[in-house]
Amino acid sequence: MALTNFILTVAGVSAVILLARSDVKQTASIFKRNVRHIRRWLEEESAAAAAAKYALFSAFL
Repeated sequence: MALTNFILTVAGVSAVILLARSDVKQTASIFKRNVRHIRRWLEEESAAAAAAKYALFSAFL
């Protein structure tokens, strides 16, 4: 009985660890993808702001 409980406990803990590892990997992948999108958006906004600034200054010249 004790051996069976030990084996079931080891199997359960192993399953939890395996699921947690895959979940952490998936979460890290999603986070990296989100960071790339945010960086791209910031670059686009910076470019748009620079273009608007240039257009504003060239209107006064």
